[in-house]
Amino acid sequence: MKKVTTKLMSMALAVVMAFSLTGCSGGKETTGDNAATPTTAPTKAAEDATEEAPAEEVTEAPEEETYDFGGVTVKAFGGQWNNLDSEDLIYTEAKAFVEQKYNIKLEKAVMEGYDGYNDDDLLIASIAAGDPAAHIITLNPESMVTCFLNDVLYDITDFKDTLEVGSLYTDVASWQGRTYGVSYDNIGDNWVLVYDRKKLEEIGMEKTPTEMFMEGKWDYESFKAYLTEMKSKLEDGVYPIGQYPYHWAVMAASANGAPVVDENGKINYTNEAFIEAMNFYQELEQDGLAYPAKQITKEDGSTGYDYAYAVDDERIILRRAEPWQLGGLGYEYGIAFWPWGSNVTCTGDYTTLSDNYKVAGAYWAFDAVVKAAVDKTGIPGEVLTQIIYDYQVAVSNDGKTWMHDAYVAEQAGNYTQVGAEFGQPRSFYTPEDIELYDWGHARFYADRSWALDSAALMQSWTPFKEIFYDYLDVRSTLESYYNEAVAKMAEVGLEQ
Repeated sequence: MKKVTTKLMSMALAVVMAFSLTGCSGGKETTGDNAATPTTAPTKAAEDATEEAPAEEVTEAPEEETYDFGGVTVKAFGGQWNNLDSEDLIYTEAKAFVEQKYNIKLEKAVMEGYDGYNDDDLLIASIAAGDPAAHIITLNPESMVTCFLNDVLYDITDFKDTLEVGSLYTDVASWQGRTYGVSYDNIGDNWVLVYDRKKLEEIGMEKTPTEMFMEGKWDYESFKAYLTEMKSKLEDGVYPIGQYPYHWAVMAASANGAPVVDENGKINYTNEAFIEAMNFYQELEQDGLAYPAKQITKEDGSTGYDYAYAVDDERIILRRAEPWQLGGLGYEYGIAFWPWGSNVTCTGDYTTLSDNYKVAGAYWAFDAVVKAAVDKTGIPGEVLTQIIYDYQVAVSNDGKTWMHDAYVAEQAGNYTQVGAEFGQPRSFYTPEDIELYDWGHARFYADRSWALDSAALMQSWTPFKEIFYDYLDVRSTLESYYNEAVAKMAEVGLEQ
């Protein structure tokens, strides 16, 4: 491999390279969408100084470090890599830029037999056959643990800090203390509880869930009292809250300091804080404060479940919304996060919540280098990681500057400024919603339960259907599923 230095020949490439890992790494600044914008006119003194200031000397574009890997093909699969064959300008230019910088050929990988979920199995089989189907891959949680356990991914732990991205974006690609990739998702852009502000006004609720949460009055006792008052004002057949069982488990358990599964694979089914969170919602159902989900028989004779949680379900007031849904709600909504139990403390407003209050998520994606690709392509793993970074930056509209902003803020001890649209109005209706949503980014926790479920090492959906639909005993049900998971994990060398 030859390393050479060339001058960038176009402004477009200069912009892209401003965010590159390898040239001008010390010049990364907070200049993207998150940068502060002046809102007042310049003073007279400033205008005079501007007039008197000498013209800046025109300088040449900085020299950019490039590589020569002899035109070797690098195959990439998933996420943005599936656009490698797109004719859209942003993708064709990004592809051309990366290919020129490294003298490689970027190619969209083909996964024969891919069904949307089995990329891990196909990748592992191809590696065993001596020819990895992909050299770079975007993985979702349903595939990550299988890849971790089969030692498929290149370990970037020792050099991840050189990427200068916030730790949130590498934590989600970590397993048992080691890091295997980076997420280019807006990590922390997460589920929220939403409600119709005008509906609450109509029924005469004095405060909104947003206000209650921000005042620090969203503990189980206060939450239940609020729902009880709301229920007394609602028409028959409408309930204060409804939830999908797995989503309550992920969000409410983390809000009580006990995520379903942590990054080391520890399952909290028998944790008292976890049991408390599950018992609490079951009690809300039984007390008529949450929609009484139940098992039903369909017209074709099969069984199913009747539940209410959707953003447009008029049977409930507090609903669960995903980030992509927020811009399209047909009502003036407000947001809150999940209530907390006895395992979390709050000594004032919501900013005094103890550190173990988390806003969890179970769905995300991250980019990783396939370890076998290093020998196959002759490109070091560190450089393949740089190739990922360069491409992801080039195909974004904002250069992923917010990921670097998060790193800079974190180095200064500030863990609040993360997220692509920090402080911006987005589709929110009040400053409080903006403030609260940004705060939630800094409390994000990546729950690995879906990942372990997909790896067939535990069941993370069925237990909560049984608890919230069939009203089975919480403790004994969770203990049974925990013991089953422990046995399965022991078979692959994992301990609880």
